[in-house]
Amino acid sequence: MAALRSRASRAFCTGARLGRKALLPDGWEAVVGIECHAQLNVPHKLFSPTTTPHAASAPSSGTLPNTHVAPFDAGYPGTLPRLQNSAVAAALRAALALQCTIVPRSYFDRKHYFYADQPMGFQITQKRGSHEDEALQVPIEQVQLEQDTAKSTYYLMDVGDEQRRTQLLDFNRAGVALIEIVSAPAMRTPEQAGAYVRKVRDLLRCVDASDGNMNEGSLRCDVNVSIHKIGEPFGARCEIKNLNSVKFLMQAIAYEVQRQYAEVAAGNTVEQMSRGFDEARGVTYAMRSKEDAPDYRYLHEPNIPPLDVRASEVEVIRAALPELPDERHTRLRETYGLSIRDVNVLTRVNAEDDAAMPIEWERRAGVDYCASAVDFFEALVHDGIEPQTAVNWTIHHLLKELNAAGVPFCYSPVPPMVLAELIRVVEEQVITPKTAHTLLREMITTRTIPYDGTTLRIRDLIESRALGQLRTDEQLRPICEAVLEEHAKDVAAVRSGKTKALQKLVGAVMRRTGGRADAVAASMLLAALIAST
Repeated sequence: MAALRSRASRAFCTGARLGRKALLPDGWEAVVGIECHAQLNVPHKLFSPTTTPHAASAPSSGTLPNTHVAPFDAGYPGTLPRLQNSAVAAALRAALALQCTIVPRSYFDRKHYFYADQPMGFQITQKRGSHEDEALQVPIEQVQLEQDTAKSTYYLMDVGDEQRRTQLLDFNRAGVALIEIVSAPAMRTPEQAGAYVRKVRDLLRCVDASDGNMNEGSLRCDVNVSIHKIGEPFGARCEIKNLNSVKFLMQAIAYEVQRQYAEVAAGNTVEQMSRGFDEARGVTYAMRSKEDAPDYRYLHEPNIPPLDVRASEVEVIRAALPELPDERHTRLRETYGLSIRDVNVLTRVNAEDDAAMPIEWERRAGVDYCASAVDFFEALVHDGIEPQTAVNWTIHHLLKELNAAGVPFCYSPVPPMVLAELIRVVEEQVITPKTAHTLLREMITTRTIPYDGTTLRIRDLIESRALGQLRTDEQLRPICEAVLEEHAKDVAAVRSGKTKALQKLVGAVMRRTGGRADAVAASMLLAALIAST
């Protein structure tokens, strides 16, 4: 909303890597600005009390078309808008997370254009407001409330001997509360643009303003791209519409930059227009000439009074905000001494679970499974596990096994208390790390844990299955003697001073014991047996 204008979105591009191959020759640069349209996590539409089905635009949602539509949503004459307070609160949370300055009064306007998915012939949005702050990094020029459109579906219909392109409209999405987040044209590479969108998505999810699921249409991006010689005015911009993944957004920018330069290099003029992106071919295509702001004929919305937000209301919302991503990133590094790389992985684990399908299993009552990787890590630390060990097991072992099984982290069947006990039995040398990994894999694939509701049974499981580590000479001697007898050539190599041959023999012991042997103890015993014969 114009009332939710920018101060500065700090460090939005921190960590963005430049592409290895330059898209433009020396002396040229691309200019990128992004408009993010995020559906708000609220129970009702923006101007009607109609309930909003979760991800109503998603085919997998199971919601029948045109079943969540009020007369106002369909543009019936004589119906009036009624602003829903829940949408305002969600927009304020998002604006504060984006470090915006909240001006006390904003206004709604009608943005006029004709399209089949806009039944009223105009969109109620916000255009006017005031702001005077200096921007840093990627400035947010404006955050505004607006209505979503209906969803269009196209198909070919047989009419006689012909096939005609037919448009179907689903008004479930019409009137759903959106915020539009408009950045300044401050980005110069596809990588910076991708980092910016990921950061915006993380912030929206963090404050529960939007689920940010791009694959379901909850977050859609329009990207403005132009090129120019450095030191000269910006070129004509083209807007690429409705990009629904960070990957496609970056591909579209890269293609469009090269397309525009090819036009200029051929002596042509880049025409300002709206373009789409063909995901299959990785190219942009012309849609229509780009309308300037006056073409939309913005007029004051007479049926909605100005939106007044008191400073006290803003402070109540600010005080209730959760820990934001940058704050969490800093705390994890300073509190636990983690590397930037480990923190980046830890905080990104859940971010790509857009399409995560629920995986059902019988959860144990009273067990905290910790859907967040950061919460999982901190639960391990609070259970007495050293921080570096905890992060290693979380992101290198648990995450690896979950990925191999195709299980999103948020649906992991292994709670922190079970992994903490598994780590302890490894540190106490009760079992080897390899055995621990095997047990972890079994828990994930079978979705069962050794817990009876009151007591962890990992040690009982190890004993009942004879999985304990083999460490003593008495346990290892018969195994090592058998290995030496079978690998006479390697024994001779060890005697001639080839140390790698000894490691080969240790590997044979590990295979024979299913990874249960202590590798150090086995190596020492093998060397002693070879020396004594």
